[in-house]
Amino acid sequence: MKQQIIQFFRQEWKKLLTLFIIAIVQLLLGLSFLYTAAPDLANETYSKLGGVFLHSIKSILEFVITYYLLIFQACLPLLQARKISRFILIVLSVFLIKFGYTAIVEFDSINYRVSGVSKDAFTTFIKNHKFLFFSLSSFFFYIVTLVISFVAAFIIDYNTRNRRQKELIKQKMDAELAAIKYQINPHFLFNSLSFIYSKTVPLSEEVSNAVLLLSDIMRYALGKEEDVEGKVALSQELTHLKNVIEINQMRFNNKLNIQYSEEISNPNARITPLVLITLVENAFKHGDLLDPANPLVVRTEANEKTITFLINNKKKKGTKELSTGIGLNNVKQRLQLMYAEKHTFNVKENEDFYTAALTINL
Repeated sequence: MKQQIIQFFRQEWKKLLTLFIIAIVQLLLGLSFLYTAAPDLANETYSKLGGVFLHSIKSILEFVITYYLLIFQACLPLLQARKISRFILIVLSVFLIKFGYTAIVEFDSINYRVSGVSKDAFTTFIKNHKFLFFSLSSFFFYIVTLVISFVAAFIIDYNTRNRRQKELIKQKMDAELAAIKYQINPHFLFNSLSFIYSKTVPLSEEVSNAVLLLSDIMRYALGKEEDVEGKVALSQELTHLKNVIEINQMRFNNKLNIQYSEEISNPNARITPLVLITLVENAFKHGDLLDPANPLVVRTEANEKTITFLINNKKKKGTKELSTGIGLNNVKQRLQLMYAEKHTFNVKENEDFYTAALTINL
């Protein structure tokens, strides 16, 4: 829990700080206006609300929490998804909740008494229509605050997206440079695999099929099948994931215990490539898949809204293969860059078992 809270503030501190500054500025402006216009009236009102300091702390915390949830967790995702009607409904609902709370808890403590003998229309309106004036001023204040907060939120969101895009471009360039530096020429590799395949067909169907699967997997890993966003169809990822499972079964004479299932109603859902495959390869590397009572579980589900993926395996005992952790870290980085808050990736691990669960909101 503590780690989750720390991670939350590391990711969201800019948003929270921006809302905190807006809350402080609006509070100072409000206090300045009230104490300049009618200091005695301001003191009387705030004394009923628990004092200026306590009321100010409460107002700032309420502002930051309310507008963080309203803007960053509800409205911005809805606007990006072009769900305008739901956006308007949430904005109005939040206003009604805030207005109702203030009307019930604080309205009787607010003094709109107007000193002097002025008979202008505005003064008369305030005297005769206290609740209506309270309602109109609350609505105006809410709209102004909402607009200011949204402007700040859009600036933060734009900068975040821009930085994420630059990081993706840099990561892709780094990967391409690494590929150029370390990989065998793909054409030479595929030509060689084709040659080996043709020679092994008469000798062993199993070996020739393994060569063919390996060729397909490497073509997918090195190919350019991604769209402009760097994603592929989920069906492509699953096809090659099953190829990886099959070739590993061949390695162990079909003795591996694997429980594979998929429920796909949206095969054209887009996903960043090699993420699911890397998680499965991790299980083959570190898992004990020879125990029939504890098979490797691989489950994928996809609909119009989400992709969910679960993998669970028993861990190997004794001597383990050397691991740099690069594969799993790379998965986490790519997911964060590509999906940010639109995904959750949870890993649960103990002495005996390893479970990874991934959910991607489309």
